Amino acid sequence: MPETITEDKTNKTADSDKLTALFNEEIYVRADASSVPASKFKIYDDIIEAYKAEDKLAAAKQKIEDHFKEHPESISAKYMLMILSFMEDPMGDANLVKNILDSFKAHGKWTIIEYITDSILKFGDHRLALRVKAEALDKLKKNKELKVVLEKLAKQDKKNPEIAKKYALTIMEEDRPKAISYLKQAAEIFAKNKDYAQMEEIWPILVTNNYEDVSFFDKIERILLSQREKTRLVGLLYPIVEPFKQMEEWDKVIYFLKKILEHEAASQKARNELIRSYKQKYANHSLLEDFLKMSELGNNRKPVKVCITNFERNIVFDTDNYVMHRNWGVGKITSISQTGDSIFVDFAEKKEHKLSIQMAITSLKPLKKDHIWVQHYENKAGVISLFQDNLAEFLTQLLKSYDNKMLVADMKNELIGTFLKAEDWSKWWAKVKSVLKKEANIGMNPKKKDEVVYHEKAITHSETLTQKFQATSDVNKKLEIAMEAVRDADEANEAGEFFISHYVDEENARDSVRRLSAYLYLEEAAKAWPTEEFSHKIRESELQSLIQGLSKEEALKISKSLENTDIKKGFKDLIRAHHPESINILIGLLFEVPVKVNRSVFQNLVSDEKYAELNLFIETVSNKSKEHPEVFLWVAKSILSHTWKFDWMNVSEEGLVIRVFRILKPLTKIEDKGTKLKNQAMDILFGKDNTLLKDILQNADDEYVRKLYALFREVTYVTDLEKDQLFSLINEVKPNVVWDEYEGQDEVDDDPLSNLPSDVVLVTRQAFNAKKGEFEHLVNVEMLENSRDIGEAQEKGDLRENAEYKAAMEKQVQLQAAIKKLEAELKSARILDISEVKSEKVGIGNTVKLKNKKSGEVVTYSILGAWDADTEKNIISYQSPLAKSLFGKHVGSEATLVFGSTETTYEVLEISRYSLSGQEA
Repeated sequence: MPETITEDKTNKTADSDKLTALFNEEIYVRADASSVPASKFKIYDDIIEAYKAEDKLAAAKQKIEDHFKEHPESISAKYMLMILSFMEDPMGDANLVKNILDSFKAHGKWTIIEYITDSILKFGDHRLALRVKAEALDKLKKNKELKVVLEKLAKQDKKNPEIAKKYALTIMEEDRPKAISYLKQAAEIFAKNKDYAQMEEIWPILVTNNYEDVSFFDKIERILLSQREKTRLVGLLYPIVEPFKQMEEWDKVIYFLKKILEHEAASQKARNELIRSYKQKYANHSLLEDFLKMSELGNNRKPVKVCITNFERNIVFDTDNYVMHRNWGVGKITSISQTGDSIFVDFAEKKEHKLSIQMAITSLKPLKKDHIWVQHYENKAGVISLFQDNLAEFLTQLLKSYDNKMLVADMKNELIGTFLKAEDWSKWWAKVKSVLKKEANIGMNPKKKDEVVYHEKAITHSETLTQKFQATSDVNKKLEIAMEAVRDADEANEAGEFFISHYVDEENARDSVRRLSAYLYLEEAAKAWPTEEFSHKIRESELQSLIQGLSKEEALKISKSLENTDIKKGFKDLIRAHHPESINILIGLLFEVPVKVNRSVFQNLVSDEKYAELNLFIETVSNKSKEHPEVFLWVAKSILSHTWKFDWMNVSEEGLVIRVFRILKPLTKIEDKGTKLKNQAMDILFGKDNTLLKDILQNADDEYVRKLYALFREVTYVTDLEKDQLFSLINEVKPNVVWDEYEGQDEVDDDPLSNLPSDVVLVTRQAFNAKKGEFEHLVNVEMLENSRDIGEAQEKGDLRENAEYKAAMEKQVQLQAAIKKLEAELKSARILDISEVKSEKVGIGNTVKLKNKKSGEVVTYSILGAWDADTEKNIISYQSPLAKSLFGKHVGSEATLVFGSTETTYEVLEISRYSLSGQEA
């Protein structure tokens, strides 16, 4: 008699004595999974509820844990701890769940298992609990309840073929189409898993109820062929032939018989069946027997594939059939001679043209009666009208004419000249792509990007996405396809179920990028399909720990690897929410290309009022525009178009414009392929009727204007017309600019760093020698001393307690790092030849006397590299803001240095060449 779980009448006030009594009783009667009564589990639940009501769960949990440590086999402790784990986390303690369910399964306690799984499922659809409950309901013969559980499992676990099969068989009578869809799913996974016995068990059901779904059988064929199971495949294909024979659908019979012969060419049975089928299909053909004889299909010593090709090529030569000649076009066979050795064909320019059968076979290509060119031959106006007014139907007819598939290049060759002009192809193909998105029967081949395919059976958007997803192994492409389903949520509901199932499993992947991608996809999917039920495998605490454990470099690398914009934004939001160095990482993301989430990152930082960090970012990307050209142009466009217009922004539009002009010439080398960045830069400067440039020129001094034009004139990819247009614009806005002094100059890029590689450091010979001496001292002196120290320490015995040895080894690591760093710096150094430095305008290697316009103070600075910089000697680095503001200035020019909210203007009094003595050279 089965056990039943009944209501316990015990007083529900939980206290320490209640738990103690429960545990003592369990120990006394030695209760285990084989003997504990079902009624006890209601008592366990009542105790937990009582503690919960009195807000004493923490104390109860501690007491239960203490008991569990002493008695790890305690059923009551295990069960209650499991329930408490679910109360804290919807995913519960997986180890406890498995342990307790396995122990009762081992003893066949299915009633208790049903109760326990019901308790777990109150917290959500736990997959293991659902599976075990299904097993229990099956054992208890509760078929009605079983059906509900199996449906949940089948939806949740699409990769479990046993569940799909079991659910399908339970609903076969009430919902046959749905049952067959699950059986097909199961058969495909059985085939992939090489579980042939299970697949062959449901095969007869699929053949009986699904024989017309040729695409499904083709898919199974591909799987088995990849596993080299040709003999098994032939055995599965034979039954499919029978229903088509009974319905006299000879094309389908021939289709499957040819497949059988393709995999088992020696099958005389299939060969004979094929001959009989040909005779049925072409019963009225006047030359049937002749062509069968010519093909030698009945001769089993002849290769069957060659025989089939010969027969099918010849059989179309019959009265009223159509052919294509490479020069004469489409023709119609009007008659066959009584002797059967000649045919007569009507071509457009050659009526009743006589050809021998052998000549016809050699020179003519047979066409089906519904071929697009036959339709064009019979009704030219109608086909032209179809092409113009019903593109979907035209594509259908075209693809059917070429065995339901066609390369885009072949389609282009077929249509240009008759239906299209060559110059109209791109525009027409754009229309085709919009049709492909709407038509369920037509689409691109997921395995062959340049091939268009027609499907006899309509393919839903969900099926198309799922096929594309399965056809690629690239994780980013998979994610993009899955996100397409999110964007088309209403039309891709079934695909959504498949993708959710896939990415729930992906959350268990070892690779952290895959796990995070899966989590972020599921978050997007939950918004798209709010009624779809699933549980994250990554717990919230685990997610936070994963994010917080990333270094800045790792976080930036992960973001770079995520190609989908929505997923990338989701990752950025996780960093912002959980990472202790989120601001630092977000600033790093602003430098990422291509510019996808940068706008969103910028908005986040503005919202967080990180103004100093954003100003530093703008300054950095402006100073290093050649290292970050795409980001710089995005920043420049955002500021100059006034998309970003903030009071806190510390940037000069005039300075930004000249930087854009400066980057035009280097873009030739930076962007050696394509013109995207060049076009962006030109659009920033000359877009919108030159409004920006007019405003800048209006308020600029003559030197600034001349500099802009000189920079623009040196850009090789800019046309003379464009250069003349800028010159005209300048004369329009600034008619009094004096040009004579600058007309003859070939190069006026005043930034000496523009052609200096970012990894090169300019240094004087003196600074280089000092750095080299430092390097040689480390190698030849300190490393040798360190080696001696290590040797002496080793002689003192036990290295584990040897403090001197540890200190010496630590110093060795530090020395090696310092040597490596110095060696890299020396390799990047380039000696500055002071003798070649000129004094007409400020550059690297100059000494400059300046006058502070506000205070009147006169100061002198020398501009050298970072290794030479010495504030006591007034030697500044050429990378410093002051040096950069001075570059290109002449005597009498003014330079403005902006630092924070302070602005200082200097007048250049003198420019000379730097010398070690401090005197002009």
